[in-house]
Amino acid sequence: MKYLKPLNALLLFIAVLISCNKKVEEINAYGNDCVFAQIDDNMDGLIDQKERIIMSECLETPLKSKNSIENNLIGDWKLIGHGEGWLPTISQPCGYLTITENELTFQFKNGHIDTVSTHSWKIEEVNNGLNFKLNIIHEYVEGLFINQFCENYMYGDATPSDGNMYLYKKIN
Repeated sequence: MKYLKPLNALLLFIAVLISCNKKVEEINAYGNDCVFAQIDDNMDGLIDQKERIIMSECLETPLKSKNSIENNLIGDWKLIGHGEGWLPTISQPCGYLTITENELTFQFKNGHIDTVSTHSWKIEEVNNGLNFKLNIIHEYVEGLFINQFCENYMYGDATPSDGNMYLYKKIN
């Protein structure tokens, strides 16, 4: 009887470890093993011309309804661009998203963050449905401020207010 509590605690701990490993294996099954390399001899933290063109085209051809955005989000996404609004010194982060109808699994790595997390999500209407944003339920997550949606790309640009820009491309 005196061993029952420690045994239950051990079994619970093992169950948590197994469930955590399952999520990592699911992400890595797509080949999304994030690798980050800081390169100090270039200013990779600035938004480049290719990223600006994609962002501009996305602004010109946005998805215009909450339903079309929600349907388009389901799939796999890769972080292909970023920009920093204040002291652009961090090289291109590594990021992948796997989005299902109910969950968003996010893998992100830069010079300060190395994480895999799973969240509930929803699309919120802003300005009476004129704009939309991805809302991660219950918390802020670096790299997931997204408020521009088009067919193959999505991004959020907070550089005008000294924030960051993250640009994702749909890969599956």
